Amino acid sequence: MNTDILFELVEQYDIITIYRHVSPDADALGSQFGLKQWIQETYPDKQVYALGRDAGSKQSLFPDMDIADDETVAVSLAIILDTANGARVDDERWSTAAYTLKIDHHIIVERFADVEVVEDLFGATCEMLAYMFEQKKLVLSARCAQYLYGGIIADTLRFSIATIKPRTLRTAAYLLEMGVDVKKANEDNFSTSYRLYCFENYIRSSCQLMEGHVAYMIINREDYERFGLTFNEAKEKVFVMGGVDEFEAWALFTEKERDENGRRVYNGSLRSKNRTINDIANKYQGGGHRFACGVKGLYEETIQSLLQDLCERVKDEK
Repeated sequence: MNTDILFELVEQYDIITIYRHVSPDADALGSQFGLKQWIQETYPDKQVYALGRDAGSKQSLFPDMDIADDETVAVSLAIILDTANGARVDDERWSTAAYTLKIDHHIIVERFADVEVVEDLFGATCEMLAYMFEQKKLVLSARCAQYLYGGIIADTLRFSIATIKPRTLRTAAYLLEMGVDVKKANEDNFSTSYRLYCFENYIRSSCQLMEGHVAYMIINREDYERFGLTFNEAKEKVFVMGGVDEFEAWALFTEKERDENGRRVYNGSLRSKNRTINDIANKYQGGGHRFACGVKGLYEETIQSLLQDLCERVKDEK
């Protein structure tokens, strides 16, 4: 991994705009604000903007998003984090910037920036940034380290996924040395409210099982609104079906909107224990990691087709 290019480019530009994907999770926001924090503390005279319109379900843990006019963006270095394809960047003006740098841990599906640092064997984009800082032996503020550590434990499910390497734990230890509050990070990312607790139990009790090994749940808007949840809150609950002995793959399909004909349109989150499924997501214009990926813009009939593909994959690899 090129650990120098970020620092070289930040040195060159006085105005820096930082982006992440729509419906941001803790890794997207943690990398965005962790990087912003480090730049501001290291270069107090530079103008740094964290941009994006979609707050996501974790926005309350982070500062408000910044506002920058088109002229500012046009002369800036744009750093796009945790985003595999240009269409998912939550502010299309990134493409008008003077120069663009992408840092991401997803499998490459599109090259869209002037320079790209992509490492899909890292568990989180926050891990990539922390690793870059660690290699430079930088001393980080506790706030910067907290943002990055939170993104790491959220995307790696507290160091429990297949991409965890000794490097991951060494990088986490480096952040702890900078003053991370581990208890707070876990509470921020994994504690839940009573309404979320009830919703998670609803998924557990209502999910369907196909051919004994593929679990799924289709959630309509009225289902999650009955629990007082937003789309962003509901769609993240795919993890609820994880950790079940019989489930080799599982999927959560959450209604996002209705099309012009009134048909329900769903976003899907797909997971597996050890079966490669990102190629299935790609077939439906989605993408992601080998064992964790997503698809947008699904109708009920395409959901059924996708589920059949998951069943075939589990059956083929048994």
